[in-house]
Order: sequence, then C-alpha cells, then structure tokens
Amino acid sequence: MIDRRSWQIAFLKQAQSDWEAYQRTRQAAWPHCHRLHFLQMATEKLGKALLLGGHSKLEDIMHSHSAFVKFMHIAGNNQGLRAQFKITKSQLRAEFKRLLPLAYEIEHLAPALAQDGPNPEYPWLDKSGQICVPVEHFFPFANVLQSHQGIKLLKYIEYSLKEFEKLFLN
Repeated sequence: MIDRRSWQIAFLKQAQSDWEAYQRTRQAAWPHCHRLHFLQMATEKLGKALLLGGHSKLEDIMHSHSAFVKFMHIAGNNQGLRAQFKITKSQLRAEFKRLLPLAYEIEHLAPALAQDGPNPEYPWLDKSGQICVPVEHFFPFANVLQSHQGIKLLKYIEYSLKEFEKLFLN
C-alpha cells in the first residue's frame, strides 16, 4: 500500500528547500531565470504535497506539472489561512481568485507546460527561429512578482510552506 502521508512530507520538504533556494536567489544578483525556476519548482511541489492528501492517483500527481493552480483552488477555502490573515471565507476565496492568473503564470514556467516557449530552465526557439537562452532572456513576470498582487501571492506561498502541516494535515 502507498503511504500517501510520507509522500506528502517528502514533497513538502523538497518544496521548502526549493523555496529557500528561491529566497537566496532573490537576495543576490542572480538572473531572473534561476529565481523563477526555483519558484516554479517550489510551488509545483507545494501543490503536489497538498494533492497527495486527496483522492488523486499518485502516478498522476508524480507525472504532472499542473499542481499549483489546483493548490490555489483548494487553499482558497482553508480555515487556517483565513485565521492567519484575519479575513472571511469569501474574502479569502476572492483573494485567491484574483491571484489565479499569477499562479497560472508560475505553473506555466515549467518547460513541459511552456509549450516550447519561454521557460527558465531550457533553451527554446522563438518565432523567428532564433535560439533563446533562459539566462539571457528578460522574463517580465519577474517584475510582476514585485507588484502588490505578486507580494501577496508570495506571502501566501511562504506561509503555506512554513505551516503546511498545521494548515493541511489535520
């Protein structure tokens, strides 16, 4: 039998490590591609840690990169998040709904979801046939994360990673 709780904890630990790497790249003059790569990996694994507590098949979760948007839909109803941020259920749901486009952008940084387009991990061909290298590419989304909405999303991610067990492992 599959021990889903052990898998959840494993994904959580790796997500926390990826988040720490993301934080470190923010503090230094690292290229945006590295920051975004660590952020995408941390949020994907955070989503997988939460999804493993549900009824999804382990193999489906393991082989998919679509987890963070699903996380946002589920976490948008979390009582612990409401209490921590002192907002009502409807306020939290509305907040997470407004943040979904950003979550979608983060999720689609994964090369498998970027559809041969800009991603922070692998080179790709642009529409003119030129090879683009992530370390040389300007990712406008990196600036979006510094906006009011971006900062809110990052706070929710950070708190969810820090307090995952309290919030999601009842």
